[in-house]
Amino acid sequence: MPILHVNGVDLSVAIEGTGPPLLFLHGLGASGRVWSKEVESFKPYFTTVAIDARGHGESARPAHYTLDDHIDDAAGVLDVLGMTDARVVGSSMGSYVAQGLAARDPARIHSLVLVVPKCHGETSSSARLIAEHADEFKGMTHDEQQEYLLKLSFGPYASEPTKAAWISEERRFPLTPPEWASAAAALTGFDLRPALPHIKANTLVMSGRYDPLNSVQDGQECASLISNVEFVEMERSGHFPNVEEPTLYITLLHEFLAGW
Repeated sequence: MPILHVNGVDLSVAIEGTGPPLLFLHGLGASGRVWSKEVESFKPYFTTVAIDARGHGESARPAHYTLDDHIDDAAGVLDVLGMTDARVVGSSMGSYVAQGLAARDPARIHSLVLVVPKCHGETSSSARLIAEHADEFKGMTHDEQQEYLLKLSFGPYASEPTKAAWISEERRFPLTPPEWASAAAALTGFDLRPALPHIKANTLVMSGRYDPLNSVQDGQECASLISNVEFVEMERSGHFPNVEEPTLYITLLHEFLAGW
């Protein structure tokens, strides 16, 4: 994937397709590769851009950074590529970045999809879930903890093969313990609620009924602060509706993005 130098760091960015820009922003601990199915589905209609966030994937992994750095990076990638009027899809951590991007420069974002979002947090959702299950995590190696965290994040309908395949995809570029700590620390104490009313993009918010990380109520709170918004509760999903309800998920994305 091409490397773009943005805001003082090298970011790995995959660009495919033709048409209006469609930016994908991944979750904590993952990489832009998790969007491969969406890219295949949308590249006939859009120029898809999937970023490895700083600290993740094949991008640079500085010791310290913040959510604002992630937002600056997303804006910087669009700047380098000369892209305006962008569609943005962000999942989990990527949804926080997407919210900040759309609120900061409302005219630049054409439409917005927030998958399993929240709009504020004292800690990362992963750190909170680990703390809640501290006894279960005790004695595990870092890698075992990361895999178990992902298993906990599914809803009750996900099959074991589905879980295993997605965990492998999420952990394609695993973070070391210090890198994970830096990535989680970037999501500590953020609050996007005052900024969300500035968003002008038509917005789809998608939450999983059984999500233990970012709840339906978290998604509804985000939606309540955005003016042009549609909220969907994925009734058989936890934190990964893209693999827990893949047909409905991709249909909703196509219908929404085609409509705007």
